[in-house]
Amino acid sequence: RTASLDLYPFRRDGRWGFIDDTGVERIKAEYEWVEEFRGGQALAGRDGHVGTINRSGRQVIPFEYDDIQQAVEGTSTVERNGRVGAVDASGELVVPMIYDDVGEFSKGIAYASKDDLYGYINARGEELIPFRFTSAGTFRNGMAVFEEDGLFGVIDTKGNVVVPPAYDWVEGFEQPLSRVRIGGRMGLIGPFGDVLLTVEYDHIGAFSDGLALVMEGRKCGYIDDQVRFVVPMEYEAGEGVSNWGGFTGGLAEVQMGGKRCMIDASNTKVFPCQYSDIGQATGALVPVRKKGKWGFADRKGSVLLSDRYDQAWEMVDGLARVRNGELFGAIDSTGREVVPLKYNSLQHAGHGYLLAGGAEGVGLLDPLGREVVAMVQTTIDVLSPKLAKVQRNDSFGYIDLVSGHFIWREEALLDSAE
Repeated sequence: RTASLDLYPFRRDGRWGFIDDTGVERIKAEYEWVEEFRGGQALAGRDGHVGTINRSGRQVIPFEYDDIQQAVEGTSTVERNGRVGAVDASGELVVPMIYDDVGEFSKGIAYASKDDLYGYINARGEELIPFRFTSAGTFRNGMAVFEEDGLFGVIDTKGNVVVPPAYDWVEGFEQPLSRVRIGGRMGLIGPFGDVLLTVEYDHIGAFSDGLALVMEGRKCGYIDDQVRFVVPMEYEAGEGVSNWGGFTGGLAEVQMGGKRCMIDASNTKVFPCQYSDIGQATGALVPVRKKGKWGFADRKGSVLLSDRYDQAWEMVDGLARVRNGELFGAIDSTGREVVPLKYNSLQHAGHGYLLAGGAEGVGLLDPLGREVVAMVQTTIDVLSPKLAKVQRNDSFGYIDLVSGHFIWREEALLDSAE
């Protein structure tokens, strides 16, 4: 039961510990600082050093390091007196403290550096690939980017060069294809270094929904992961297209004749080319602007609200923020204003909640627009659908979002914070 507890930092007399989601103290406040639990352990500070504890409050990594990175594959990079090594999940030092840097482990391999050169080691600190690179990256799908003489290439886990160092930049192979750049021009290569799209384009976007934006001069189109132009280079490369031109939710904003449209992956114009701007298709409704005002259309292009707002944003958790003048509100997927336009600021806070700002501070609204935390706070962080951390000036506490009451708070936090 202890291992499954959700624990949250609290402070008493300047020292830190942890409480559970009912406000019960589970780990005594005896640390100089703590961070949230991740992977069963939490970073903490004691006597000027860093270590970790588990949910029972037992020390795991000794408090003898200057810095500890979050564990990856059960191994954490540690630093002391400018030297770097790594410990395992039990806190035992498994990579000796002899390196200048140790990267993130991926299937038991991590880059490391010493004497200004990079190579690769295993989780016991044994050298796998000699230290001969200017810089090196983490292995992804069995391949890693390295730098040699100012140029970048790719190696496999045996240290074999699969892409010679011939590029100014190599994205790497988190996806089956990698973008590359030479002299400001971009192309695509495969995992064996074969050039799949010649390095002659102004811009190639990241793959999203299986498609990537390709731009050359004043034209742009889209390729699939087989490097086929499924959308030909027939659209205008409008200003900032590299930022707004990617596919989201199966749709992409394009430009033709100076007007914006929305197409699907088959190049069908779902929204006609009649808008000055279109937002991302992240929900049931999509923001559209015409004649300087924003409204919303459904995913088939039918306009639900037109020329209504000074600004409109994409849908998140079923709600879209809108603004008229200096006041903010939000609509739901039917176009109904569930949050009236009366707030000085409005941001998505996660788990369907909205962070609203007023004259006295910020508060929290639920997905129906009801105020669940009074608007007198300095900051609010929604930690789960049922719990939020609130701070007012230098004091903080935790509020149960179902009951609206504090489960724990510092004494300086006023009753009016609820």
